[in-house]
Amino acid sequence: MTPGLADLLADPRDGGPLSLRKQVLRDGRIESGELVAADGAVYPIVRGIPRFVAPEMYETVRSFGDQWNHFNFDAFKQNWLDHTVANTFGDTSAFAGKVIVDAGGGSGAQSLWMLESGAERVILLDLSHSVDDVVSRNIDVTKWPNFDAIQCSIDAPPLRRRSIRDYVICHNVIQHTPSVEKTAEALYGIVAPGGAFVFNCYKAQTRGLMGFVRTHFVYRPVRAVLSRLPFGAILAYSKAVAALRLVPGLGYLLNKLRFCLSGRLPRVAGESWLERKRRLYRQTVLNTFDMFGSHGYQHHVNDEDILALVDRLQPDRSAVGNLERYFRKPQPTGCALIVARACQERMR
Repeated sequence: MTPGLADLLADPRDGGPLSLRKQVLRDGRIESGELVAADGAVYPIVRGIPRFVAPEMYETVRSFGDQWNHFNFDAFKQNWLDHTVANTFGDTSAFAGKVIVDAGGGSGAQSLWMLESGAERVILLDLSHSVDDVVSRNIDVTKWPNFDAIQCSIDAPPLRRRSIRDYVICHNVIQHTPSVEKTAEALYGIVAPGGAFVFNCYKAQTRGLMGFVRTHFVYRPVRAVLSRLPFGAILAYSKAVAALRLVPGLGYLLNKLRFCLSGRLPRVAGESWLERKRRLYRQTVLNTFDMFGSHGYQHHVNDEDILALVDRLQPDRSAVGNLERYFRKPQPTGCALIVARACQERMR
């Protein structure tokens, strides 16, 4: 934990101040210590990571930690560039010199790529045990001293209100929290005037005959079974259907009906036919596991409810980036809304 992070931290219960005590420094970072609230509640710093997690919260995200520790996501930088970055920010220059919170940062791969793009500081928030495994494998804090990881629930971020001057990003994660609305309001609450909350959410796909069939006769029944199975069984299913996805005709049908999910595969210059098929297989395994994995929560929200949520956060629609693009059909892959907080906006 960087010493300066303590100035941004707050009690996740009420936003109150935290005092730092018993800190032990190692190579200029706080390796251990305690963060103490006004009423005496103690949040430990363990292995350089502030911990704001109650033990009973682990089970709702255990599969997330297992998922990121296994898949890592570090092989999908081209997807991130072609989809998330291009369709939300334009290009990676959007991160240069910025202070960024990566809410639900998972494996830390996105945090790393933003650091490599010149971010001034990146703070990763994640509830799962990935912070003790894959995040540390992906991000060497001796190389990136401007990085911090915090173990917490993103619907109660332990950061001071209006303290993050640039971006709070929650990409492909908010649907896995107990309440999309509560999480969005909490994350927008830590955005400073002049900054922005960037988020997207799984869309409801129940309209039309195909949407009805996929939702009620495939997705829900398959998830009802797979979500109760152990990690290895879900992974085995994902690998099996990903292999079938490569079979002409059959693979298209399985993907169309949502027995598996490939997503759009970005082009790579000079790539061979075989390597492209390998990437399609790996991407299908990951996306299928994510779709059917045993996440405690997985919401799909319709456009009208997302728009109503955005209006509650920021009534001035001119301050919301990607508004038209986000609701376009088909939606550009990886597109997220950018909900800005006006520089002159008063505290409320």
